[in-house]
Amino acid sequence: MINTVRLLTSLSALERFTNDALKLKHHPGYLGGFHYNRELLRAAVANTYLETVGTRSDSIHLAVERHPTGDTITGIRDSLFSRISSLSGRSISGNTDPIMIAFDYTHEDFYGDRDTLWIHGWTGDHGVTGKFSYLTASVVNRDLRLPIMSVPSPMGNDMPSEISAMLASLGQIFGHIDLLLFDRGFYSKELIMKLNDLGINYLIFVPKNPRVKEELSFMHHTERKIKLHEFSVYREGKKVQDSVHLAFLKQIFDHRSEKYYDWCFATNMQDVDLDHVIAKYKFRWRIETMFRVQDECRIKTKSKDIRVRYFLFAYEQLVESIWYLFYHEEVSFKKYLMELGETCTVMVNNVERKERTRKQP
Repeated sequence: MINTVRLLTSLSALERFTNDALKLKHHPGYLGGFHYNRELLRAAVANTYLETVGTRSDSIHLAVERHPTGDTITGIRDSLFSRISSLSGRSISGNTDPIMIAFDYTHEDFYGDRDTLWIHGWTGDHGVTGKFSYLTASVVNRDLRLPIMSVPSPMGNDMPSEISAMLASLGQIFGHIDLLLFDRGFYSKELIMKLNDLGINYLIFVPKNPRVKEELSFMHHTERKIKLHEFSVYREGKKVQDSVHLAFLKQIFDHRSEKYYDWCFATNMQDVDLDHVIAKYKFRWRIETMFRVQDECRIKTKSKDIRVRYFLFAYEQLVESIWYLFYHEEVSFKKYLMELGETCTVMVNNVERKERTRKQP
């Protein structure tokens, strides 16, 4: 069983996040993060809809929706950033490994009518008509994997600009970022040009397009090589040129799967270590592990309002981050979540009971 004092400290961090994100009063006489924790954690433990548990879903929705969308999104983003930065300060500053940041999008299925720019279109398979999308930046060092910042992403989003804005904010935490990691969905000329301008080292996994396949076809087994790839784009009617190094690795043995794979990476590093580039890139997969754990505390909602969706997503991410920072070596995520929820329920029930007793004539 987890020490109660530690759980109370974790609940305090969640309370602080909610109050700051939604600009609620830090006062026991008002409804706020202290009370909402109970409802949110009940839904998280059961992986169910917020509207089906507790009695305060309407109050939570009103609290989230009472400010303009842009202000609320900024408040949630900054509060999550602040809480995780504060909680992880020692872990990051005390880590001597190079700082590697992985970027990835994660999605939530939607089943109704798509009438908001925040719902991306989908095929309709299995009843899924659209998806809410979130971009997350996560530290993925050797001994650390931790989301640092997440933002909701609308339809028609400018992915390079989203990443650039995040990197500007991340500069407030890290004096220097050693490497950025991206999967194949991020491979684009526009992002490469943006990253080249920023001057931060990066690795992007390149899809096996016809050009890549042709290059690999001329290589022998286990061969590694780097080629400079020059390209151009048109901006405002003008042709702009840039370049990127493509690292090709043919039929490299993977000890985990005991199979051979071809790899291709885009990078701005001329002297990339081809003997270790795959191992370095695989750190990116830790962000996917984080998303899988977060799915275990998914708080569902019927709301299409991005403010509500984003708040619940950020709350889940903070719950998962607290577990990873302080509990993951001693208990499973589900056990931590259940004990956190039980402790919160007992605490809030006791306070409400005392309040009712005090009001009785």
